[in-house]
Amino acid sequence: MLPKEVLEQKESIKGFLKNLWIPVEKIKDETLFFQTFVHKSFAADYKQMLLHNERLEFLGDGILSAVTNKLLFINYPEYSEADLTLYKIALVREETLAEVAKEIDLDKYIFVSKWEEKMQGRKKNAILSDCLESLLWFLYVELGNEVVEAFITKYIFSKIWTISKDPVKSYKTMIQEYVQKEYKELPIYKDNEYSVDEKGNPITYQSEIYVWDKKVAEGLGSNKKKAQEDAAKKYYWTIKKE
Repeated sequence: MLPKEVLEQKESIKGFLKNLWIPVEKIKDETLFFQTFVHKSFAADYKQMLLHNERLEFLGDGILSAVTNKLLFINYPEYSEADLTLYKIALVREETLAEVAKEIDLDKYIFVSKWEEKMQGRKKNAILSDCLESLLWFLYVELGNEVVEAFITKYIFSKIWTISKDPVKSYKTMIQEYVQKEYKELPIYKDNEYSVDEKGNPITYQSEIYVWDKKVAEGLGSNKKKAQEDAAKKYYWTIKKE
């Protein structure tokens, strides 16, 4: 049995969604609803089996990509395929999604472990972006494509107006282009498990970038892809300061 305060927080989430103009009265799957907001660290705190949102985040990522592709294609007929791809990368990257999550106060409604709470886990980009993507999948499954597309259009796709003022390539792409140009080779990424939960499952990965066998940067992320992007970002800003 979950503690009373957890059950109360679960109910408060519906009020949160209602303020975002989401028709919560149509929600039927209460188990999936709760799972959407449960980080795996929170699930690990309980002896009974608790479903967390890691797999939902994977599915939500697919929904976000499909809707973003559609909106870019319709709204920017003058863009080439390369331009569309770069803007899509910028819109769906972890930093953008975390920014959206903070703006709508999603961080207040994520269930994290006591340890993550102590470590300001609610403010971590990886946890925020993963939960937002999980929410997108939940909206799609429970309330349909129209609702999830409206949500993405209003809160995520609208970021294109600020994104268009900045570089739209992923940091990993920019670093690859830089290293190829300057060193005539590709950067090498070495990935490692950085931290694990109480059950030994990896919760954070570390990625190191090597150029000419020299480590030039390292980053962290909830999966290898995100760790590599974080490392590339740090190397990018190191180069910019030179």
